[in-house]
Amino acid sequence: MNRKTQVAAMLGATLLHTSVWAQDVDEVIVYSSPFQKAATDVISTTEILDADAIAGQVNSPIGDILSKLPGVSSAGFGPAVGQPVIRGLGGYRIDVLQNGMTVGDIAASGGDHANAVNLFDANRIEVLKGPSALRYGAFAATGVVNTFNRHLDTDAEDGSEVSLEYGGNADETISAFHTRINGFALSAFSYDADEITIPNHAESDAMIEAERKHAIEESETPEDHPAHSEGDGENTASEGKGATLSGQFGDDQTNIAIVVSATEREYGVPGGHAHGGGASEVVTIEMEQQTLQAIVNHTPASGRLNSLRADISLSQLDQDELEDSTVHTRFDQTGLHIRGEAGATLNGWNALFGLEVRDVELKLPEVGEHEEGEEEAHFYLPNTEQTQYGLFAFSERENNGWLTELALRADSVERSSSHAEHPDENAEKSFEIANFSGGLARKLDGNLLVGGSLSSTERAPSQVELFAEGEHVAAGRSEYGDVTLDTETSLSTEFYVRKAWDASQLRVAVFQNDFSDFIYLHHEDDGIDVDGGGISNTADSEDCTGETCFAYRQADAELIGYEIDYQTKLTLGNRSWAASASYSSVTGELSDGDKLPSIPADKFGVSLGTALSSVSLQLDVEHVLDQNDVPATEPGEDHSVQHKTEGFTNVDLKASYQPPHYEGLTLTAAIRNVTDEEIRHHASPLKDKMPEAGQDIRIGVRYKF
Repeated sequence: MNRKTQVAAMLGATLLHTSVWAQDVDEVIVYSSPFQKAATDVISTTEILDADAIAGQVNSPIGDILSKLPGVSSAGFGPAVGQPVIRGLGGYRIDVLQNGMTVGDIAASGGDHANAVNLFDANRIEVLKGPSALRYGAFAATGVVNTFNRHLDTDAEDGSEVSLEYGGNADETISAFHTRINGFALSAFSYDADEITIPNHAESDAMIEAERKHAIEESETPEDHPAHSEGDGENTASEGKGATLSGQFGDDQTNIAIVVSATEREYGVPGGHAHGGGASEVVTIEMEQQTLQAIVNHTPASGRLNSLRADISLSQLDQDELEDSTVHTRFDQTGLHIRGEAGATLNGWNALFGLEVRDVELKLPEVGEHEEGEEEAHFYLPNTEQTQYGLFAFSERENNGWLTELALRADSVERSSSHAEHPDENAEKSFEIANFSGGLARKLDGNLLVGGSLSSTERAPSQVELFAEGEHVAAGRSEYGDVTLDTETSLSTEFYVRKAWDASQLRVAVFQNDFSDFIYLHHEDDGIDVDGGGISNTADSEDCTGETCFAYRQADAELIGYEIDYQTKLTLGNRSWAASASYSSVTGELSDGDKLPSIPADKFGVSLGTALSSVSLQLDVEHVLDQNDVPATEPGEDHSVQHKTEGFTNVDLKASYQPPHYEGLTLTAAIRNVTDEEIRHHASPLKDKMPEAGQDIRIGVRYKF
């Protein structure tokens, strides 16, 4: 029995043994599910964070907030960026939504791009893995992250809230307020943070050792590096502000909600790179976004239909990437997202039918003036437009203890690129994709549920994977797409067991994803001869050489993993404790046996919390194992383009106090990374250039009235 199996078996045995401490546990409804069922009855594996779990982390990247959940990791790029990774995959294979609608950002187009979702207004986050995710796109093989905005909460009561927070690690200040009266709500936030303090030198020991060996091979003197000591994370400062206004109209039968928001963010991109061996350049990103979202819900008084819903979202995003305060790349994106759904009960089946339209136009206008003889800036993406039309249907039934779920989705996708000065290089691609998912589960005696699901999914290549054509400044590399890429397909299976004992719940899930034509970013060790046919791209780009040359390729791939999660309420020392433990693992490799890059390491998490009169205490411990599975430069070679990553143990403590004589007042204190651990997430593109922040002592105050 290997180590992973032993750990899983020991954890399972321990969890089964501790079930004797059970009390009562509340039923949790999954809002993202097509039929809003209890989490225990949804065939898709689902993770949920409520408002209390989000509070105190609203200025953290959404990937960081979710990273303690089983099967979820964060692909960080400094303290301002942390994109979610679900079961080893991120980017275009997952989606981050707000109330089921796109947030209109460009996060998936680059690891240095922040998710634009506003967590200051979020009162719930759900992570869907598996069949239910087809409601939102071709994500059944991976999943979606759906945030819920309290501006759209139809059950919310009138009132106001003001919050202030301070974080000592980066001298960070955060302020926010929210008020609601008679169906109208207004909220705003502001934050400002200096550079983070890191517990060690920025570069990892693995990278330093690789650089030393390379210098010796080139008969050069290895560079001196500082001894292990605390320091500042260069170019990690950030600031932002935003405001949201909303209104709700109607009655219990028909409700209309409208939300308008505007945000501004500015953050540094650490791990600065140099051109031609010169000094490293300081790269920053400035982002502005305006969104309008409207939702109409109607409950018919009679007829076959029992629910109708229509959503529309409009967004405008302007993002500048600056090198040493000079704008080098500008993204202007406008997005339209429309979804309509109808629910009905047909012959004992609950059914949901819907249609969806997405249209996104991304422009990269020229910026700056160029002196005569000076090379003109070249953007790694041309102007692009994406249009997607989708039809989907869900059905579910419970009969004699059997749960059945079926889902179908068909999409027509068009991607096009345009070059204003070189129209002969324009390209257009069309894809017709189909997705199917089915799940079957059996309710057994003793609150035991056993089941599984099978999903066949297809994904059209993204505009980056098709049309990328040069240097991506903030990421510090050159990327090249391929217009001949085919549709990526996946056959995914999942088997699970769920057991409940009064106040205890155990979930075990085992999954496998078999990909055909898996699209991945491949390091081109020998460079790319664009004109010589080294890549099938229409762009008239310069040849790419060196360590920063990457291209999108396709190959078959497989990912296998499992997740174990246990939650209970314990009675220890005459006091009630909420406790949880989890373990998750995923491995991935290409058909030639080479490992997939950036697959998160195995992790084990424990959480323990209690309430002492008006004081609440919470302890979270996350232990991440070493990740030694990295791809080779070429199959069979000993060295790799990605370094191995050492494991770590992260301990977080937090407490809150509600003074009995001051109703609505809450005081909070927290210590993140209590032991000042050097934390490097293997899924992070920046992991070898900068660790996560060191110990961070935080205090806050929140007042509701």
